Amino acid sequence: MAGLIAVAMLVLGWPLFPWRRLGVAARSLLGRLGLGRSVSPVGRPIEEIARDARRLRIAFRSTPRGTSFVKYEAHRRAYDGVLLEGCLALGVTTLLGVLGPGPELDAERDRIEGRLELFGLDLDLPL
Repeated sequence: MAGLIAVAMLVLGWPLFPWRRLGVAARSLLGRLGLGRSVSPVGRPIEEIARDARRLRIAFRSTPRGTSFVKYEAHRRAYDGVLLEGCLALGVTTLLGVLGPGPELDAERDRIEGRLELFGLDLDLPL
């Protein structure tokens, strides 16, 4: 009989037990101990990367003839750097940081632009 009363109290009292507060307290305790799942983003937001990529793409691709080599190289390195950052953020494998200036790097840059567009990073590439 006592068991039946205990089961009835458990069933009837189940919704009244403060489960939410118990869960909040448990997560708080785990966070203080450093065991909680706190995922913090790594790197910049993808929107900022895309905005910088569009801006630097225009600066790199529309460098007028007669521009100094230093300015051209600065635009190229900045654009390659933001493309590399986009690749890291989206998990795209690239050789941009490995190849030296030349036709191989130009081909890799074109390939990466296309891949990043496929992954959803809007670079305003011509259709």
